[in-house]
Amino acid sequence: MPITARLSILLVLIGLLACSAQQADDPRMIVGPQEVAPPSELALLMRHMAAHADSVKIGLARGEKELPPFPTEIEKLLTATPTMDMHIDPITFPTFGKDYQAKVAALYAAARKDRPQAYNALVQSCANCHGTHCPGPLMRIKKMYVKVQ
Repeated sequence: MPITARLSILLVLIGLLACSAQQADDPRMIVGPQEVAPPSELALLMRHMAAHADSVKIGLARGEKELPPFPTEIEKLLTATPTMDMHIDPITFPTFGKDYQAKVAALYAAARKDRPQAYNALVQSCANCHGTHCPGPLMRIKKMYVKVQ
């Protein structure tokens, strides 16, 4: 290999080493464990709501006669503390929350043959709210629907 090629490779390697050493000294470039705030009361409630919906979906797929126990925790939906710095619209959120609560009640009141439609209406209420507030879970919500025959 010609000496100029060796010198070029050597200079590139020295440059790379210098850049990586400089980045290590830059505190903005240090990646380490980050503190994660504990989930808010509303976030925990949403996880419970998702778990309940998953249980209903599984029960419907298995043709079970009974639904899982009624999720009484949803009574707290309108008063649960949201994640810090998350904007919850005081006009639309209560409307969506009441709609969700009504859809849960309708699911439990539905005849067994009508439960898939009632369940999908419940999932749609989740999608409606998350389309306006906190859209992150929408991909998961879209997977919650059941086929209606």
